[in-house]
Amino acid sequence: MPTIQRKLPVSRRISAQTTISPAFQTTLAAEAVRALGLHPGMILSQTVEGNRLILEPLGTVDTLAGSLGTGHATVGIEKMKQGAKAAIAEAGRKALNAAR
Repeated sequence: MPTIQRKLPVSRRISAQTTISPAFQTTLAAEAVRALGLHPGMILSQTVEGNRLILEPLGTVDTLAGSLGTGHATVGIEKMKQGAKAAIAEAGRKALNAAR
């Protein structure tokens, strides 16, 4: 899946603390959420560098809107999901047949 690069805001350091829940979940600082324009459903890349965890926003399907230009038929998210499920099922069938 291609990633979407966002124009980053002017660099500034935001420092906050958070606690990891028993389910390994945490809460992002409101100031960081606002500074990066994060929203529910957004995909974040996780990178570990030494003892640092780096989260970077990658975007969502909605950010791809219009990326193909004009003249292309639009496809709704439900149709995309159906197509993905069908492709996965077909790949599974081919793998099972190849294993026989």
